[in-house]
Amino acid sequence: MNLELLIRGTTVAQIDDVFELFPHVNASRTSQRGFSLIELLIVVAIIGILAALSIPNLTSSRQTANSASALSSLRLIHSSETSYHILSGSFGDLATLERAGYIADQTLRSGTKSHYLFTVTLDSDPAANYKAKALPATDSTFRRHYFVDATGVVRYQMGAEASSASPSVD
Repeated sequence: MNLELLIRGTTVAQIDDVFELFPHVNASRTSQRGFSLIELLIVVAIIGILAALSIPNLTSSRQTANSASALSSLRLIHSSETSYHILSGSFGDLATLERAGYIADQTLRSGTKSHYLFTVTLDSDPAANYKAKALPATDSTFRRHYFVDATGVVRYQMGAEASSASPSVD
């Protein structure tokens, strides 16, 4: 209460004299709110370091997920081919499998899924064999290429098109 009466009775000049005795109080009174340039630079540097550390991991995780999706899609194609072959006596291409209702995945039906391009080619005798490939849509040098045929063994090749001579995934 006494402090309040003391402040009410003082002039602005007297208050300024008190602030001159305590420069840190005066600085906080006259400074604007906000962050200093150094503080902002430190925050930006920390964000940059965190981004530099996390982006390669994000890219690697995305590539792993796309590869897993390609493998799953090739296994679906093989399962569809096997079912279609049992009922019709021959293998079919993607359009044939789609028309027959064996491939319900619309993105796979279009021939592109998870940054991979899918193709199914039939041998000269469609009852004998087929070849399904999953090729990376972009940056194919550092990604796996996949292959499956009537044997059902999924094969891969790093940076080049896979074939029946490539190593198996399993």
